[in-house]
Amino acid sequence: MSYTILIIEDELSLQNIIAAYFRKNNFKVLTASDGLQGLEKFRMNNVDVVCCDVMMPNINGWDVVRSIRQNSDIPIIMMTALDSEKDQLFGFDLDIDDYVTKPFSPAVLVAKTNSVLKRYRNSKTSSIRNIIEIGNLNINIDARVIKVSDKIIHLSKTEFDLLTFLIKNKGIVIDRVTMLDEVWGLDVYVEERVVDTNIKVLRKKLGETGKYIQTVFGIGYKFDDED
Repeated sequence: MSYTILIIEDELSLQNIIAAYFRKNNFKVLTASDGLQGLEKFRMNNVDVVCCDVMMPNINGWDVVRSIRQNSDIPIIMMTALDSEKDQLFGFDLDIDDYVTKPFSPAVLVAKTNSVLKRYRNSKTSSIRNIIEIGNLNINIDARVIKVSDKIIHLSKTEFDLLTFLIKNKGIVIDRVTMLDEVWGLDVYVEERVVDTNIKVLRKKLGETGKYIQTVFGIGYKFDDED
């Protein structure tokens, strides 16, 4: 299956390298050199995934994400030199799916993109209705809808997969390596600290319910709703 990727990057040499790697891997590639042009191409084409820089002319990458998320849940991967935890948390708060810091390997970016698309595709084609109810937390696995006290909570695909994986293993301590393998995939290299970043975002979005995601120091995390 061939996917269409939109690469929004103002550094033309990097844009060309990334585009070449994706074309080599059978992607249809659309490119844009600033946020405004990127949004125009997104609206005019049937895009499956977006790889977007942050610091760009006209419209920055964060505003691009905000605009896309108004009516689309397609995978978005940010590409940026902003590598602080604060910047990454800000990105995940906007419902991005992954975050790569410059300089990065274009081959790794392609692998991350394929992994995100695989999870996204599987979530869309699943035909099994599965409802999980824990206290005031309600999860519709099939529709990928999460509610806390009847209020819809917007999670990225990675955050949703991470939460449901923890819940399906409720009461079991899961180490970070296992979470990386099960949620991000064996074919993608991701640093362990990405797990911690996503957990922080999950807890924040879940509010009071976030307390169910418990830290087991020196090992990892577990989901436990027992008082």
